[in-house]
Amino acid sequence: MVSADGRLAAVVPFPGDLRAAALLGVVRPEFRVERFVPPAGHFLAPTPCVIAPCLRKNVSHGLCAAHDAAWRKAGRPEREAWIADPANWPAGLSPDVALCLVSGCRYSGGLSGLCDLHLADLNGLHSRGQRISVRQYAAAAPALSRPSVRRCGFPNCGYEISRSGLRDGHHYRWTKVGRPPLAAELTLRNVPSFSVAGLPPLAELEFQYLLQLRTDQRHSKVVPSSWVRAVNTVIAEGVSSVRDHPAHHWRCLSLNYTTVPQLFTDLLEALGALDGPAEEWDRDVWRPERLGYSIEERQRVAPLDFTGITQPWLRQTVKRYLRLRLARTELRSAARNLHDFVLFSRFLAEARPDRQNDPAALDRPLLESYIGWVGRRTVEQKGPYFGQPVAPGSRSRLLSAVSTMLENVAPLRLAACAARRRPDPPGRIPAVARAEGQLHRRARDGADRVRGESGPAGPRDTRTGADLPTRACASANPSP
Repeated sequence: MVSADGRLAAVVPFPGDLRAAALLGVVRPEFRVERFVPPAGHFLAPTPCVIAPCLRKNVSHGLCAAHDAAWRKAGRPEREAWIADPANWPAGLSPDVALCLVSGCRYSGGLSGLCDLHLADLNGLHSRGQRISVRQYAAAAPALSRPSVRRCGFPNCGYEISRSGLRDGHHYRWTKVGRPPLAAELTLRNVPSFSVAGLPPLAELEFQYLLQLRTDQRHSKVVPSSWVRAVNTVIAEGVSSVRDHPAHHWRCLSLNYTTVPQLFTDLLEALGALDGPAEEWDRDVWRPERLGYSIEERQRVAPLDFTGITQPWLRQTVKRYLRLRLARTELRSAARNLHDFVLFSRFLAEARPDRQNDPAALDRPLLESYIGWVGRRTVEQKGPYFGQPVAPGSRSRLLSAVSTMLENVAPLRLAACAARRRPDPPGRIPAVARAEGQLHRRARDGADRVRGESGPAGPRDTRTGADLPTRACASANPSP
């Protein structure tokens, strides 16, 4: 059996391919398989429809989309009784093989319970204006026949075929899973799984990384049919890597599918992140799962995106401040503060467009004008309050967030100026580090909670890069 590294070497242009090396270093062994079958309880394992024979996933109160639509069409009867009635089960995709509902018919039924011949006859009646139900039709319709060809090619199926070498019901299922090769492998399609068969080795590794990413983020699942569509799209393009085309290209190839474009967008963003700095704090987008936050802590919290702060000096200041703030506050509070700082960056771009790279532009007149700018803001989000003045509480939060940040970073700026004027005596903690220690003391002994730190979360010596003694940032009033 050829290892993943061996298969990868067949397409990597040279052994030191950085793209391959980065992926091989992060994709865990459980995802390095050709077909990943999520075990019971796994995040990617779809919750099945409560109707036992149905393979569709639960989307509404235990029912799949097809059964939920059938329940609504039936007039929303008592739910438990409707689910218990076997007559309602054919509304879903069932793995069971059953005869056509028409008495005396020797062919198998598809999704509607009718074979292809009787379904075509019923559709003809509908097109001529005769609106009758499947049950009414099945009770009165005669048996129909067609020339016998051979048995269904689906494993362990003995019914006569309809088309493409499959019986009526199996042909429908085969179409729904993307028309894979007719082989014993088709039986595995009844079990929700994610296959990378047919992909080039590098693209295969990329898709395996996508499964791991969705599992770790626990934000959105992967629809099996969308996965098949995405894999088939890459195979049809004949590329060795998804990164051979931009996200826009892949999205345009799947415009008729709801979730497939997002798969490509997430995958390319994740692959691009692998090329960034190794330290998460140095990136412009902080992903909570990489900072060590639990699923509960990062629930409904988007990654902290600093790219909306267009001034480089302000972006670095905000990143430094929020890193310390995360030691004593919740993740969602820091995310709200980041939104406030993005608005402050927008104000600076409007008020001083010619001094975007000059921190000295942040003077008292400018900050006073910011108060008026906040007071004139209106709600920008579409909805019932769109265009109305921002609530007083929101204005107060905006001003408070910026004020608190400037108050906390001022010691760092003053210390940096002092450090440039004269060097510190030997053996003395540098001025910038002393100011940074003041910020850590304000964290109330919570700095050790900063995720992703390889050592003590205290200040660092700016000359050597070494951690300073933790007593330098000990809290005077530790939290209980």
